[in-house]
Amino acid sequence: MEPKVLSGQCLHQRHITLLKLRLVQSRCVKQEFNSSEKRALAANNRRMGFILLSVVVTFFIGIVIKRSMLG
Repeated sequence: MEPKVLSGQCLHQRHITLLKLRLVQSRCVKQEFNSSEKRALAANNRRMGFILLSVVVTFFIGIVIKRSMLG
């Protein structure tokens, strides 16, 4: 099976379609977070994710240091 060679017009049309899709997605996200409760929940989720990520990174750094010191 030979790979398709896309013409310049086809690539341009595909690019425009992708841009329109992103615009629609961003509008949906804006509508989804229109209430203050949902925005607060999203902010809390980001904070919790950051805290959990920090704990995991610290845990693995501790393991690496322990293995390098104790062999």
